[in-house]
Amino acid sequence: MTTTSDSAPDFAAILAEYDLHADETADMTDGLFEYARSKCPVPHSSAHGGFYLVTRYDDVRAVLTNDAVFSSASGKMVPPIQPVMMPPIDFDPPLQSEYRRLLNKYFSKAGLAKTEGAIRAIARQLVDGFIESGRIDVLEDYATPLTSATLTRVILNIDDEKLTRTAVHRVEAIGAHNEPDAWRDLTGFLLGLLAAHQPGPDDNVFQAIVSGRVEGRPLTEDEKLGMLLNLFLGGLDTTRAAITSIVGDLVQNPGLEQRLRDSDWVAHDLDEFLRFDSVVTALARRVTRDTELGGTQLHAGDWVLAHYYSANHDSARFDGPDQLDFTRDSNPHVAFGVGVHRCLGSNLARLQIRVAFDELLSRVENLRADDPDFEVRHLPGASRMPVFSTRVRFDKC
Repeated sequence: MTTTSDSAPDFAAILAEYDLHADETADMTDGLFEYARSKCPVPHSSAHGGFYLVTRYDDVRAVLTNDAVFSSASGKMVPPIQPVMMPPIDFDPPLQSEYRRLLNKYFSKAGLAKTEGAIRAIARQLVDGFIESGRIDVLEDYATPLTSATLTRVILNIDDEKLTRTAVHRVEAIGAHNEPDAWRDLTGFLLGLLAAHQPGPDDNVFQAIVSGRVEGRPLTEDEKLGMLLNLFLGGLDTTRAAITSIVGDLVQNPGLEQRLRDSDWVAHDLDEFLRFDSVVTALARRVTRDTELGGTQLHAGDWVLAHYYSANHDSARFDGPDQLDFTRDSNPHVAFGVGVHRCLGSNLARLQIRVAFDELLSRVENLRADDPDFEVRHLPGASRMPVFSTRVRFDKC
């Protein structure tokens, strides 16, 4: 890690080589990006062939809402090593809208309403499994199995626990390292799912992908694979990170638990948790023509990495951004993105988070650290995955 003579991090030097997947930068995010927003809001990193890092709220919104200048059609990661494009997120309008149309009804509030009972049943079964122990590894015992079972069993109608565990491991490898082997493992796994799929009368997401059509033609095999990749990467990573992050907030701020016992907490407080924790760290876009952003000249072909977490902690947009503040008059965070590429699964994420805490807090109370040295650290990568230093204790209600 680069430091100055008094051992403080040399933020300018770190930004010049910034890598989203580097272990050494994961736990200096707040200081690093506060420096960037105030000193060099669109710094250039030489990592992975070079890209510009977009750190201020207004600039991130400009990138996310202007597809004509900042294209999604080259992929969402730096380096861009994914084997296929992932509809709809990796396409620009109007084709992006065609892909999204295939899935919209399944991820609308109305479309998801009928899944709530099944998601609650999964959550209750998981709580049954740890309720007598008095302690829990939130990520491993609750958040991960809840969100993975929701995606595979409820959304995709695949009831295979071993398969679900395999999918989680494949997605974790990509989130942590973004390396070719990890992508190869996940795509091979999903190709096997597609090959084994037997068409049936059920109207579900998997069936919609297999039989889907865009622009009057059937989806290609790469398009089907890409859509499944998109669902697995989003559905198996971000929501479990959000659930775990909120538990970490409760443990470190004991008074917050009572707020989540208010039946309206999702409407009043969830957006502040999403802003504060911002579990989608950053996604990339490709510049299509010469333009200026945040005082920096960009050229056609340049990569930019829009940093969602940094945008959501920009003091120019949010007062006291590094504090949870449930009294904000408005909360236009970009945790789910913004514009036509706003997260397709945002309604499902909100539903799972609500159900997770409904079921957990109906049976446990006094969530607290198992050790006085309790600490929350975050793994590097596109998802800001929290990891607790010790398990969380609780009392039965």
